[in-house]
Amino acid sequence: MLKKKRLLSLLLSVVMILLIAGCSNASTSKSGNAEAKFKAGSYTSETKGHNGIIKLSVTVDENSIKEVKILEHSETKGVSDPAIYNIPLKIVDRQTLAVDTYAGCTVSSNAILTAAEEALKQAGADIAALKIKKEENTESQKVTKKTDVVVVGAGIAGLSAAIEAANGGAKVILLEKMPATGGSTIRSGAKILAAESSIQKAAGVQDTAEDFAKFLIDIGEGKVNEDFVNLIAENSGPNIEWLIKNGVRFEPGVEPLHSYRSPSRGHMVAEHSGANLIKPLEAKAKELGVELLLETPAMSLISQDGKVTGVNAKNFAGDEITINSKAVILATGGFDRNPELIAKYYPSAGSFSTGVGQGNTGDGLIMAESMGAEIINNDAGILLVMNSDTGLGYGEAADGLFVTPQGKRFMDEKDFHFTRTRILYDLGINHFYYIIDETDYNEAVGGAVEAGTAFEADTVEELAKKIGADVSTLKATLSRYNELAKKGKDEDFNKPAEFLTPIEKGKFYAIKMMGVLSGTMSGVKIDINGHVINTKNEVIPGLFAAGEVANGQIFYREYPGSGASIIANLTFGRQAGASASKEALNK
Repeated sequence: MLKKKRLLSLLLSVVMILLIAGCSNASTSKSGNAEAKFKAGSYTSETKGHNGIIKLSVTVDENSIKEVKILEHSETKGVSDPAIYNIPLKIVDRQTLAVDTYAGCTVSSNAILTAAEEALKQAGADIAALKIKKEENTESQKVTKKTDVVVVGAGIAGLSAAIEAANGGAKVILLEKMPATGGSTIRSGAKILAAESSIQKAAGVQDTAEDFAKFLIDIGEGKVNEDFVNLIAENSGPNIEWLIKNGVRFEPGVEPLHSYRSPSRGHMVAEHSGANLIKPLEAKAKELGVELLLETPAMSLISQDGKVTGVNAKNFAGDEITINSKAVILATGGFDRNPELIAKYYPSAGSFSTGVGQGNTGDGLIMAESMGAEIINNDAGILLVMNSDTGLGYGEAADGLFVTPQGKRFMDEKDFHFTRTRILYDLGINHFYYIIDETDYNEAVGGAVEAGTAFEADTVEELAKKIGADVSTLKATLSRYNELAKKGKDEDFNKPAEFLTPIEKGKFYAIKMMGVLSGTMSGVKIDINGHVINTKNEVIPGLFAAGEVANGQIFYREYPGSGASIIANLTFGRQAGASASKEALNK
């Protein structure tokens, strides 16, 4: 009997071992069973981004994506940050390739997703399954916050305002609708115009704030607010020092705007990078305790008895956020990407392309208008009329012959490019043609011909017909230009003799020059402390504005040149931040 019990026990043990073995074979194992989602390990892949190769690694175990890491990239610092930092995290967090791209850096976003897909293919992943967008079960919430000052927009004006308000002792919340700070500033070459800075003095440049102010007033044709302009000029040197104190590094020396304009006032941030201007200020704001809410656009202002008392916002998760505050500063940039506002406030722009931040849709202007704010309408912007396929039109590179669509010459072609835009406003046109002959032909011109933005012809008559110009007008214009070139004296527009070259050899080319918009110059009316002014010329209590949303009293029809906007926005960002802080704390 005892033997039978032992034999039965042995048989049961064997059965249990077999069952356990069977269960182990049926489950996911490290030996690479068919049910495993991935072959565990790390895999690398690379693909072309916006500026060059993006290389990344993906690490997986058999059931999950453990890490996506960018190893190398040459994407534009600051501009590409939302994609570079966030997409790898979202792939891991959501265990999917169905991740949304980021506006403003779509090429970089897609490149990261493509490289991650290639790496996961190496890991044996079911790519189709990974591309299925999953339902998100997160429920939106209603959140209420309280602060002293809320700043809407985190470009140069908004960050400066937030820092100054925090330095004044205020509790500050900074809202930014995009996934990263910087606005249009982070996309710029980060040139800043200033006079009497330590950098300018070290370069041996003789200059005064008074001369800088006079320059800005002259460009403004006497129709800008002289108190505003004087404030900008007088504080321009100290503002460079303020930036340095707050971690911004600069290149040595200063650059001129144009050979026709002196002295040199262009201060260049290190590596000519907008990111190297924005990121130190972002870090400083956080150090001072500013609460930064990204992907959180302001939807409307809150008001009570005519006083602005806060902002309604909504974040990326759909949470409705009510922020009660003692002061609101609008620093939302321009309206380059809002066709309705362009039609209303900048009809002279005509057809144009733009590379400004996707967030420049005029949100602050619309919110201020809802409170009865007066809008200064200059029907103007930072419009550079050029040929994007060749790069001609920027700076002093294009020195041939410029003609209107009818074929008539209209200016000294060596003059400043924003002066050219101002002339086009007066002529009522928004494009022109740059005429050259075979002497100036290059591959870029050939590419423009293929792209349809330049035209080639054997005769002037044929060229006129191709661009829709009057044949007799274009012939007469070219004849007169060649006559002046051979004389060595421009009796019509005073172009320097060394740039007068006859256009008569071989084929003729007409390169179409179109608008590229990088800012608007109409906005909310403010006083010198940044208070928003209504249509009755009264302060709207609790509401401030700074930066491009409120630059209509600083610029008129001609933009002074690269770096003017940043120094103006920095100046009034600090001004509004300090004023809002004082009022919020009853100082």
